[in-house]
Amino acid sequence: MRAIALLAGVVVATPSMAEQLIFYTATFPDATAVQLSVLNNSVSQDRGHDYDVVIGLVETDATGAVRYEDSGRHLAQVRCNYPAYVSVGGRTFPIEMPLSRSAHADWKEKLWVAFCAAPSF
Repeated sequence: MRAIALLAGVVVATPSMAEQLIFYTATFPDATAVQLSVLNNSVSQDRGHDYDVVIGLVETDATGAVRYEDSGRHLAQVRCNYPAYVSVGGRTFPIEMPLSRSAHADWKEKLWVAFCAAPSF
């Protein structure tokens, strides 16, 4: 019984420490890739937003080796309901409905989807 409890504790603790949600990847002709990920998130204390999100950025080369990892912690705020938007650096970017569903959707739309769009099966 103790082994099951210990295993359950490890399973619950591991994902939050080991995984980051990569919500956007841009790939360039030289196979350089830039990934944006959620480093941290919380329910916003600001009534105008639903989530406060900290975004990280990593650039990799064609082999997957990290060329650059941004040490900054970029704050974004997400509002799910009308008027839906992502706010970064004092600028507000509206999320137009219906969503584009395009593979070329920009990173702000992808971030909004990660937090606000209900998964469809």
